Amino acid sequence: MSPIPFSPQKPGRRGWPFVFVAAVWLVVATQQITLPGVYMDAVNPDYLVVGLLNRNAQPIAAQLLNGNYLFGRAPVLINYYHGSQQVWLGLPFFALFGTTVAGLRLTHAMFALAILAALYALLARGALRPWQAALACAALAVDPAFSYAFRTQSYVTLAPTAWLFLSLYALQRGAGSNASAQKWLVASGAFYGLAISGYFIYTFYFPAMLLAIWLWNQDIGDRPPGNWLRGTLPWWLCGLAAGAIFYPIGYGLNIRNVGGFAEAWSQFQQTQRALGAFSAQIPFAARLAHLGTMLGAVVSNWYHHMLIFGEFAPLPGSLPKTWLLVAGPVALWLYAEARRRSSVLLRILIALPLSYLLIALIFGTRLQGHHFVPLLPITYAALAVAMRAHAAALNPTGRWATDGPVLVFAGIIALNLVGQRDEARRLEDTRGVGLYSDAVNRLGADLAAMNPTPFVYFPDWGLSMPAAFLTRGTIGMAYVENFPEGRRMLCSGRDVAFAVITGDRASRIAGWQRALHWGAPSISEYRQGDGKVVFELATFKGQRDAPACADLR
Repeated sequence: MSPIPFSPQKPGRRGWPFVFVAAVWLVVATQQITLPGVYMDAVNPDYLVVGLLNRNAQPIAAQLLNGNYLFGRAPVLINYYHGSQQVWLGLPFFALFGTTVAGLRLTHAMFALAILAALYALLARGALRPWQAALACAALAVDPAFSYAFRTQSYVTLAPTAWLFLSLYALQRGAGSNASAQKWLVASGAFYGLAISGYFIYTFYFPAMLLAIWLWNQDIGDRPPGNWLRGTLPWWLCGLAAGAIFYPIGYGLNIRNVGGFAEAWSQFQQTQRALGAFSAQIPFAARLAHLGTMLGAVVSNWYHHMLIFGEFAPLPGSLPKTWLLVAGPVALWLYAEARRRSSVLLRILIALPLSYLLIALIFGTRLQGHHFVPLLPITYAALAVAMRAHAAALNPTGRWATDGPVLVFAGIIALNLVGQRDEARRLEDTRGVGLYSDAVNRLGADLAAMNPTPFVYFPDWGLSMPAAFLTRGTIGMAYVENFPEGRRMLCSGRDVAFAVITGDRASRIAGWQRALHWGAPSISEYRQGDGKVVFELATFKGQRDAPACADLR
């Protein structure tokens, strides 16, 4: 028997079920919208929007690749391995919603909605009926592993999945249209290039994308199978080069800024050694075990739970759900292949995570949970398409083709809703812990309300970016203590504050007081829900006629 034929639905019939998905997602995304606290990497690089939205913003200590902060406001590359997409795509939403905790969550909800929309378009264009595609997308939307990704640092790695799904969708469109195949190939390459610009880990899918081009090339009627290298692949690669253009632009700016290629290469090598991306020489079995652990951590959501609550707690029913999402599509694909009822889309959705995981092995244990979160939507897509292929292999006209996916995804939705309930209760009880606590939110509100605003030093990692974002850039800040400059500001009448997280806080504050030759500061403690102090803010009051200012008069 031949594979499932390509059978696109009419646009009007395809689109309306997604309204249900969008409504479900927005309900999930807005629950306890201000919790947990704004963790530093959960707002990086979004904090840079304040320089674009507030023309009077104070200079902020922006962390970017050298030379990539144009005019002191416009970011290009954040670092060697990802760009500033979230800043530019989020800019209109931050202008609408504001640079508040709720504004951040609503903007990130738009990123998630883009993933769901692109996934729905891909599935509804392929082997699934619109309501089946909507059911799969709704199951993903209520998965805590998906929703809490957008309240943690995982949003940066997960958001470009929308571009990946759009790339596959464009390949489908090219396969279904001889006349406009080249246009869709270029679009597919450009979308994939944008995914890579979003985060380098999307290069891990490259072998699977080549396979996708080759397989879908067979469906373009006027192109023989052997012609894909000359007549198909070049168009896709042209689009890829256009979509990923921000890397060469950013690297070029870096080379110009540091003084030449040799200097830039030396800087890159130093950064690579500091990151240790390839330095972990561990046995192959340990690498495999790490991949399995990280994949399980993502699907069961204990990775995000650990970040927010500082404890291990997988979701109810996470073990069978993990096996269903990870192993289920592979088993159903093998059965469909044996019955010769598989499809191009199913083969690609199986190849994508395999390609990703094989390349991830190179990095040993360097990659952590947020690097594997992009696999989550693919598992949902693969399961949905695999079940459709299995139904076609068993009995294309039987009730299993309709009832089977409903029962399976209804069960997943039920488990995910229980997980959402449990996570919401835990969030309400704790409000997050450590630098994920809402103490960070209160710091932003307090700094924004101060009049006049102080200059704040953030010598410890974790608070500077949230503070810049939540105050809309109205406070001046620096990472490194500069006591002569701090004393000059105090003597000009400006308050100077120091945020302290780690170490002996009292001793460190006393050391700053001695270095400034100033009176005792006022100290504000910021506590998490259980009363534990997470950090303190020591504010020195500016005074023009202070004795320590005598040598500056």
